Amino acid sequence: MTSGEASYDGRMQERRQNVRVRPAPDYDIRIDFEEGVVKVQCSVMDVAVGGVGLVVDELFAHLKSGDSMTLGVELPGHERFETLASMRYTQGKAGGRCGLHFGQLTSEQQTALSRAVSELLERGHSV
Repeated sequence: MTSGEASYDGRMQERRQNVRVRPAPDYDIRIDFEEGVVKVQCSVMDVAVGGVGLVVDELFAHLKSGDSMTLGVELPGHERFETLASMRYTQGKAGGRCGLHFGQLTSEQQTALSRAVSELLERGHSV
């Protein structure tokens, strides 16, 4: 096994640690990104306790894996909050997919995200 294969296996294991769910029309999870005076509502593909999968917007299509960005997060029954997210992967073009990791959530934010994921999982919205 090469070191590249070991690294890939590690990423796959890490990815499976967090169950991913899709937002539901009646349980809306909103993610926004702001740069200067421009603010965009992101299209959320899936959510996990550790991060989010989004459709890449033109505003952040230039970001690469490892780059960070501040996202606004709005969950049902919880006040909007902002958090730093690091780009785990990206297709690097508007309309593509990207995955971001939330590495600096407060315990309250982590609990709110866990509740949202659990609620959607109970409803059968797992990815």
